[in-house]
Amino acid sequence: MKKVLLILVPLLLVSLLAAIDFEFDGENRTRGALYNDVNEKDGGHIDNRTLLGINALYRPNLSMRATLQFGDVVWGGSGGSIPASVPINAYELYLNYRFRNTNFRIGQQYWKDNMSLILDDTFSGIMVSNDNLAGFETEVGWIKALERNRFDSDDYNYFLLNMQKRATIPWGLYASLGWDADYFNKDYTHITLMPYLSYDSGALTCNANVFMGLHFVEDADTEVGIGAAVKADADVGPVVVSGDVLFATENGIAVLSPYYQNGLYIYGININNDALNLYWNNPYSWNNDTMLSLVGKVKGDITRNVSAFGAAGIVIDKGFEINGGVEFKLIPNVLSLTGYAALGIGTDDGPTNYAIGTTLKMNLKD
Repeated sequence: MKKVLLILVPLLLVSLLAAIDFEFDGENRTRGALYNDVNEKDGGHIDNRTLLGINALYRPNLSMRATLQFGDVVWGGSGGSIPASVPINAYELYLNYRFRNTNFRIGQQYWKDNMSLILDDTFSGIMVSNDNLAGFETEVGWIKALERNRFDSDDYNYFLLNMQKRATIPWGLYASLGWDADYFNKDYTHITLMPYLSYDSGALTCNANVFMGLHFVEDADTEVGIGAAVKADADVGPVVVSGDVLFATENGIAVLSPYYQNGLYIYGININNDALNLYWNNPYSWNNDTMLSLVGKVKGDITRNVSAFGAAGIVIDKGFEINGGVEFKLIPNVLSLTGYAALGIGTDDGPTNYAIGTTLKMNLKD
């Protein structure tokens, strides 16, 4: 009988798996960098991670997604030492149900606003989207931002609304309400309004928005912050020229987990290495002074599989940076290797910083 069960159980599992449509995607990334800190102390590190996403289709209108993260460890550090034990974490885990033109997503999921100013990360919550609500593609979400004592009303809840109009120049509105019932032992409510638009003619692409943040803290005056962000790319023949502007007055806006990239390594966040982050740290959120970031970028192909890029920019009261690098498409759309270098000069006799690094990235697709 035991032998029969040993045969039937694997067959049953195989039959269940065969009845489900699976799709896989992911990314493997290894990168290393040499740099110095705000005290001009030299250092560096190597890190790596793998993301593996699994989509399981149970019915035409019912699916599940799980994204596992293997690693994200620093070589020689926790998880990458001797003996090594690479951590495995669930990055996404949600059910997706579609009813007519409305979609329901419940669980740990990923979402971003149009320029990653407020949120570009995974969260636990519910997102409901509709393809055509009064002519708008609409998303309504509830995020459990922070669960404190489970038996007290002291949590941080976040509600968002995103409406986008598909047109020759797509435009939309992002609005949110955050309510923290125990923000340093005080009730804190914040409201964000952020209209935005996009334009893409092939030769010119542009994304722009303006935002306003209202902050209501118990027993304190209401604070108001405003700002704007613009990203533009122009294809001028052999190269693509880009501009990036981000401005925010005092107090700025409230953020959850933003990932705004201005193209700098030392005075910002760059897609090739976001682990340096010496001076960025969300300077447009609850900022005490006016914040301004101005960056110009250029990128062009050297050969079919080799391209060069560079950027120069300034962050007010922080410093000036110039950077550049080369990207090699070892296997187009699958494996790439990027090398870069950056030099930053701080304002008011601030420190001189540098960064040199490489990033090896492989895209996984079923």
